[in-house]
Amino acid sequence: MTKKLMMLSAVFAIAMASCSKTTPMMGSGGNGQEKIGNNNGSNSGNNNADTTKPPIDTSDRGGDTPIPEDCAGVYCTQQFEMVYFEVKNSSGATVTLTSFHTEDMAGNKLPTHLYEYDSYRDAYVVINDGWVRGNENTTKQVRFVGYVGSTKVVNEVYTIATDCCHIAKTAGKDKVVLP
Repeated sequence: MTKKLMMLSAVFAIAMASCSKTTPMMGSGGNGQEKIGNNNGSNSGNNNADTTKPPIDTSDRGGDTPIPEDCAGVYCTQQFEMVYFEVKNSSGATVTLTSFHTEDMAGNKLPTHLYEYDSYRDAYVVINDGWVRGNENTTKQVRFVGYVGSTKVVNEVYTIATDCCHIAKTAGKDKVVLP
């Protein structure tokens, strides 16, 4: 009984810590998505450093994109969200697109690491959590475009809500059936 109680207490503590907005202890490791306080990059040991500036991400995932102040100290789960889209023909078979991409509403292609074909699911990834950095706490529209040969057969708009950690589709189709 004591072991069960200790185990439940540990699980509860971990669950609470993963939802908290507290700054993790230094050296606690991480998954690359943790936001660690207002670290302005200064290693001088000066405690009077300007902490009103948002921290700068110097990892390879976001360049010098500042972390918004309201996301500083937010723990993110290791879950990696993706928005999937299936393209089928009238008999239900998957249609293989010759080319595809996701673009912003101005027609600019997004970086290729944000979209792909998932052969395991037999579906296209419209956008993934790589979109979060630089788009925290926003809702934006993106367009998924697909071609068979030189003919555009897919032109779907998605509304993507982003918090400090993950994306979520709020509008857009899951599947299209081509004639």
